[in-house]
Amino acid sequence: MAEATNTAHSKDKPHDHGTKRYFIVWAILIACTILTVKTGYMDLGSYNLPLALCIATLKATLVVLFFMHMTEAAGTNRIVFVTSFVFMLVMIFGVFGDLWTRSEMSLPYHTPTTEGPEIAVPEGATPPAHHE
Repeated sequence: MAEATNTAHSKDKPHDHGTKRYFIVWAILIACTILTVKTGYMDLGSYNLPLALCIATLKATLVVLFFMHMTEAAGTNRIVFVTSFVFMLVMIFGVFGDLWTRSEMSLPYHTPTTEGPEIAVPEGATPPAHHE
């Protein structure tokens, strides 16, 4: 009797996936990869990074939903995935929040040059003779 009640529930049955669904997702992933490569050689100005991130997000979403079977995942698996995703966002925005609140001189692209005025030769002066 216990077997009869277990087989009656549709959520206990294994999901039967056809290959057509995976080939369609695979083709979309290949198309997005080609689009990423094509747009990588274009100069779109300030749209380069947002476009690349949108394409990468679409590809990651397809992989998570279909190849990792998150569409049929139980509630616990979804909670774990969403929690890890939120934690990743907190870490990323924590780093950017730190960079956005720093002074300009402490940022990496504002490093002082090694060619300072102490090694420059004043105009009109002759450099000292080099003795060998």
